Amino acid sequence: MPRHVGFLARLLLVWSAFNAIVGLALCAFGVAAALVARNPAGAGPGIEVAAGITAATLLLVGVSALVWAVAHYSCGRGLTRRRRWARSLALALAVFDLLLVPLGTAVGLYAVWVLLHEDARRLFDAAAESPVPQGQEDTR
Repeated sequence: MPRHVGFLARLLLVWSAFNAIVGLALCAFGVAAALVARNPAGAGPGIEVAAGITAATLLLVGVSALVWAVAHYSCGRGLTRRRRWARSLALALAVFDLLLVPLGTAVGLYAVWVLLHEDARRLFDAAAESPVPQGQEDTR
C-alpha cells in the first residue's frame, strides 16, 4: 500500500499542474475578453456587455482552477510526508474530483480506493505516532 500512496501523491501533483495550466489559460482568455469589453473596436451593439460577462466568467473559473491546483499541490506534498491531515484533505478533494469527468473522476476514484483501504489508514496512523528524528522537527 505505501507504493499506492506514493503514486497517489505524485498523481495529485500532476493533477495540480494540469489544473494550474488550465487556470492560467482561462485567466489569460478572461483578460483578453476584458480588453475586448473595454475597447470593442466598432463591433455591434451589446458586445461590451457580452465580452464583460465572458471576461468575468473566465476569470472566475480560472481563479477557481488555480485555487484547486494549490489545494491539490499541498495535499500531494502532505501525502508524500504521510501527514494525517493530507489523507483527510485528499478524501475531501476526491469527492469533488469525481464530478470533473473524465480525468477528475479517475483521480477521485483512485484516491478513494487507496485512502479508504485499511493498510493506508494504518500507514498514516503509524507515521503520526512515530517520533520525529532529531533536527527534523515539523515547523508547522
